[in-house]
Amino acid sequence: MRGFRVPRNHLQLCPLALKPIAAFTTMEALMSAVAVRAMVKAHPDHPAHADAISRCIEACFACVETCTACADACLAESNVSKLITCIRLNLDCAAVCSATGAIMSRTNKVGHRQLLEAQLTTCIAFCRSCAAECERHASMHKHCAVCAKTCSECADACNDMLLSMRMPT
Repeated sequence: MRGFRVPRNHLQLCPLALKPIAAFTTMEALMSAVAVRAMVKAHPDHPAHADAISRCIEACFACVETCTACADACLAESNVSKLITCIRLNLDCAAVCSATGAIMSRTNKVGHRQLLEAQLTTCIAFCRSCAAECERHASMHKHCAVCAKTCSECADACNDMLLSMRMPT
């Protein structure tokens, strides 16, 4: 794209807003969650399980930001060679969560149930793997402890979404 420059330290940016992650406050996160819920509930198709959808979207994008920041923090550690698997899983998990959040944001999924279930199942697997890997380093690296918790929460939100899809509306 002409005129678009990738920031030097692109791993520390929120992929959604190109804003430094540290600049996001709790109030901004709360406002974002409220906006997601309001948008899902305001959709003309009135999607079933709006709360589960909103929670899943929020968790996926929180996981994107956290995994990206964790990968960057791992790269800054002195023992980076011992964190290669963690970095790769962080980046892979962020990519899968980004796709899942985007797909979940589009509420009209008539006829795509199997694909959506497969995407959610994939996201759950990546989040659980990333959480397990980060948990291995959590006692030495606080950023890994934070990432493990966020990945686990995302896996839970995606699992709840998956379960709600299988229940009658």
